[in-house]
Amino acid sequence: MGPFRFRLAKVMDWYEKQSHLEAERLRMCAEQVVRTQVQIEQHKKDVLAHQMELLAKPNPDPHELAALGPFQVGARKQEHRLRQKLKKSEDATEKQRQISQAAQRRLRLIEKLRDRRLAEHEYLFDRELEELASEAYLARYARALQDP
Repeated sequence: MGPFRFRLAKVMDWYEKQSHLEAERLRMCAEQVVRTQVQIEQHKKDVLAHQMELLAKPNPDPHELAALGPFQVGARKQEHRLRQKLKKSEDATEKQRQISQAAQRRLRLIEKLRDRRLAEHEYLFDRELEELASEAYLARYARALQDP
C-alpha cells in the first residue's frame, strides 16, 4: 500500500482559497459599514458645530440666519444619503457573510471527507501490516516445525 493521496486535494485547495477570498471580501464590506458610520457621525458633528457657531454670535448677519433653513434642509438630505449608503453597505455585508459562511461550509465538508479517507487509509495500512506480521510469524513457525 502506498502513501496516502487525497484525490480531491486540488479541489480542497481551491475551496480553501475561495474561503479566504470570501472572508477578505467580508472584511472589506464590514470596513465600508464602519467608514460610513464614521461619515454620518462626522457629518452630524459638522452640522451641529456650524449651527452652534452661528447661534453663538452676539449679532448674527441676517443673511446667515436666512441661509440656516436651507442649510439644515441640505444637511438632512446629506444625512439621508449617508444613511441610504449605510443601509446598502449593511445589506452587502450580510449577503457577503452568507457567501463566506457557505464557502467555509464547503471547505469543512471536503476536509471531513479527507479526514475520513485518511482514517480509512490508516486502518487499511494497519490491517495490511498486521497481516504481513502474522504471515511472517506463521512462516517462521512452519520453518521451525520442519527443521527440528
